[in-house]
Amino acid sequence: MLANRKLAKAISELGFYEFRRQLEYKCELYGSKLTIVDRWFPSSKTCSSCGSIKSNLSLSDPIYRRDVRI
Repeated sequence: MLANRKLAKAISELGFYEFRRQLEYKCELYGSKLTIVDRWFPSSKTCSSCGSIKSNLSLSDPIYRRDVRI
């Protein structure tokens, strides 16, 4: 079905819609938080603990981790 150019986009979008719907359902069921971000969200450049964003991240640094000292 994906070989048909006219149907390929609609079918693939429907697959992602179903995946997202299932995620939303499971998160609601288990009390988790689901964050939907757009395609260009800088997730690799964002620190997971504090949320700061590194403006320039080279390919040699695949993950940005800010050193936090307590």
